This record gives sequence, C-alpha cells and structure tokens, in this order.
Amino acid sequence: MQEDLWLILKSQPGVGVLIIDITGVVVFCNDQAKKIYYGNAFDPIGMTIEEIEGKDFAEERMPIIHEVIRTGEARILRHIRGGRHTEAVIWPIDHEPDSQPRVMTITRQLLAVEQPEESFPTTQSQLVDLGPLDVLTKRELEVLALVGHGMPLKAVAKQLGVAQRTVERYRTDIARKLHFNSIAEAAQIVQVAGLQASDASLPRLHRWRKS
Repeated sequence: MQEDLWLILKSQPGVGVLIIDITGVVVFCNDQAKKIYYGNAFDPIGMTIEEIEGKDFAEERMPIIHEVIRTGEARILRHIRGGRHTEAVIWPIDHEPDSQPRVMTITRQLLAVEQPEESFPTTQSQLVDLGPLDVLTKRELEVLALVGHGMPLKAVAKQLGVAQRTVERYRTDIARKLHFNSIAEAAQIVQVAGLQASDASLPRLHRWRKS
C-alpha cells in the first residue's frame, strides 16, 4: 500500500516532490519538481542545495530542514519561484537506521495566492526568484505590485513619493518589458506571482540552470 501511495504522489500532475537529507543532498526529484525549481531537465540528485542554488538559498533553507527533522513537525514554505507563487510543505520522513534523516518537500505552484486555514507553521521566504519579472528594476517592481493590486496611479505616486507622471512612465516601461497592454493583464501577473511591493526589496535569486 505504501509503495502504491508513493507511486501516486510522485506521479501527480502539478506536484513537485523532492527528498533532501539532513546534509542538504537531494536524493530524489520528480519531473515536476525539476520543472518548478530548475525550468528544464537538469538532474540535481546527488548534489547539495548549496551546490545547486548557492550559499544564500542554502542558508535560508537548511535551518528549516533541520527544524523539521528535529521536531518531527511539517512546515509550510511560501516563496516566489520563476515568477510564480510557490508553496512547499516540508515533511519529516522515516529513514533506515544506517541512512541520513530526510525530509520530503511537496511543492505546487498556485494560480493565485490562497490563504487557507494554516495547519502547519509557515515561513515566508526572504529571497525571490522573479523569473520573467527579473527584467524590472526595484522601483518598477514596486509600481507593478501596487498597480496590480488595484491602487490608483495617484495613490501609487503618493506612496512612493514621486510625481504621478513618473509613475505613468514607469507603467509604460513595465508594459513594454513584460509585453502587456492593460491593467487587467498587470493584475494577472501580480496575482500569479503573489507579488507584494515589499518583495521588490528582497534579494533576488536567478535560476541556476537555464533552458
């Protein structure tokens, strides 16, 4: 029965499954996880998180993994990955006495940010992988987030301390870079990313492997 459940889980469309041991080595990665985290067919198995993603990423993620293993309690991690709102549930899993403790990360990318009743402690990543939004400057990202959440241009200008004409110029530049033509399209981009204006100030990650 456990083998059947495992087969169903790792084959579930839209669900990324990673298994990582306490040292940060990836020991399993299904095709969907490869797509979510690496954007192509790069195989991370046998490499550490730091080798794959870099020091900053590892310094944020490894304490979470260690805490899940130590407490035996699952944790939710929310972040922006490839410009999309991404939610991962990190579970402790049983291991053989002669093997390293491990966690299973079950990841999905949502069409919109959902706010369900929390069943596990939640961590919001302080790193962002903006994907196609990475072409924007910090100020452009702030404007996109505020406009995408429905804030009028006059209010955006007041919040950012600039002239409305300046905000209009930013909006034009953003539309040109992201190839959209309406506020509705901007709102969709913001919704899919789960983007907030504060995200513009976070350190940016860049995909380690590009297609």
